[in-house]
Amino acid sequence: MSKILLFVVLLIGAIILGLSTLLFLFNSIPQSTTPPAVLDYKNITYVVEKQPVTLVNGYSEIPSATGEVKIVTKYFGNEATGELNGDGVQDVTFLLTQEMGGTGMFYYLAVALKTDTGYQATSTIFLGDRITPQPNQIGAGGITVNYVDRKPSDAMSTAPSVGVSRYFNVQNNVLVEQMDAGTFAIPATFVINQKVKFGDGLIVSLKEINDSRCKQGSVCAWAGELAPLFSIIGGDVGNSAQEVRLGSVATKKITKNGYAFELKDVTQTIATIFIVKDVDIINK
Repeated sequence: MSKILLFVVLLIGAIILGLSTLLFLFNSIPQSTTPPAVLDYKNITYVVEKQPVTLVNGYSEIPSATGEVKIVTKYFGNEATGELNGDGVQDVTFLLTQEMGGTGMFYYLAVALKTDTGYQATSTIFLGDRITPQPNQIGAGGITVNYVDRKPSDAMSTAPSVGVSRYFNVQNNVLVEQMDAGTFAIPATFVINQKVKFGDGLIVSLKEINDSRCKQGSVCAWAGELAPLFSIIGGDVGNSAQEVRLGSVATKKITKNGYAFELKDVTQTIATIFIVKDVDIINK
């Protein structure tokens, strides 16, 4: 009996010695003090309207500058993955929404670039208020964003009805919108929502074409016209967008902010205009 007891005591001692040795060896291994990289693009900081917004599980809530309302930013979705900055790694683009206490629901395009240690956010770009998003796509290093918007003349209570496609890419890790290049004194043809950028930084986009022509069989006070509405920003216009309304009958020419605009041709879907900076040229 004493031999069995001695065996049990020795066995327990051997087990305790073994565990102590293992614990010593584990504690001798250097432990990393570097926190793990943030691998989730729903948990990094984006810049929205020049303000940093840090998402936590795709959500941010911060007070406004006055403290009177809360600014709520959320991950919306519409994800697309693909290579955007030439490093051969799959990046991701998606939409964010932002609410500021009113009825507005503002949509932004966001991009997170994949790196060896996680994701790096780019700037965001505003898309619209209370639009209806459609699937986004990444191809050939660019992003196609599709959504349905209202006509500029529509009330915000009107359901979106105009399909919009916009194109973006990443340049030097900055998200930028792609635009066609325009040349002054050469006619430029626009479709709805197309943007053209001129050499001095002027950006012109066609917002809508209003058709007030008298319908067949109707009795009208005048024949009506096709009237394209353009948005202009940049260049000598500055950072606040302005509107230019031309017409196939009443207002074929107009000058604004040192630019002269002349309507050359218009249909229900396209408009061709002639733009110069020297207004004396177009008025001859």
